[in-house]
Amino acid sequence: MHSFVVIDDDRSIRSVLIKIIEQYDLGEVIGEADNGETGEEIIITHRPDIVIIDLLLPKKDGISIVKKIKDLDMHTVFIMLSQVSSKDIIGKAYENGIEFFINKPINIIEVVNVIRRVKEYVTLRKTFQTIESAALQLKKDINYGEYNNEEKYKKLLNHILSDIGIIGELGSKDIINTCLVFIKDKKLNNELEEMQLSDLFKIVNERVNNDLRSTSFDSKAMEMRIRRAITKAMKNVATLGIEDYANEKYMLYSSSLFDYVEIKNEMDYIRGKSKIGGKVNVKTFIRRLLVMLEQYENPF
Repeated sequence: MHSFVVIDDDRSIRSVLIKIIEQYDLGEVIGEADNGETGEEIIITHRPDIVIIDLLLPKKDGISIVKKIKDLDMHTVFIMLSQVSSKDIIGKAYENGIEFFINKPINIIEVVNVIRRVKEYVTLRKTFQTIESAALQLKKDINYGEYNNEEKYKKLLNHILSDIGIIGELGSKDIINTCLVFIKDKKLNNELEEMQLSDLFKIVNERVNNDLRSTSFDSKAMEMRIRRAITKAMKNVATLGIEDYANEKYMLYSSSLFDYVEIKNEMDYIRGKSKIGGKVNVKTFIRRLLVMLEQYENPF
């Protein structure tokens, strides 16, 4: 749940904004203030995700507060309240770190829409920060420079599959082999979307077995092993989100390896709110896993 601080010298406006946030289940208001100095202290102490702040405040104006917080390298996102139409003042606000505006007088629909956009922005930014952090840590953990390319990718894949709880599944080896084949053959990688799963897995089997065709190979069995592993991974990630919505692994993998809608469906299924869980797509999972490997390899 996202945390909010509301700063405005008009008590009625603060009350309206707090009521909107609570009524529309947009987050939790952890502080409010009627002047700039107090507001700044609350932000520094509580480090909220989002601050809704008036442009003109007693004791210290909104732009000065935003600049101070940004200089402290805090990741708080600011929504500025204003009825000022001066392009110079608005431009100055953007220069100093304001990301979004809400115009006065307050319009409920505008407030809800802006806050929802800001929440999506905050969640997305946290996800990319987690990816970058994981990439750097992973490079340290596996002594990155001591491995050849294939070994590096195997380490990366093992790390990811371990994170989502399927490294012991039969399908995990098939997933790793499939990714390695596509990493080695960039042309094949570009053709992934157009390929049938049966053809895809036949190619993987041939490449893994030194290009020797195996008459006993069953592509359907391989697909089922992978599908079972991915289904378990979705359940594991969804469970992490139920236990802690801010869990780093949940934030990272729910948006990078799966469709977020399907993760939510799986969460509802686990909670008993739905009779149908999230659906998995094998090709989508493989494609997103390949993209994730590229992000780990080049995180910046």
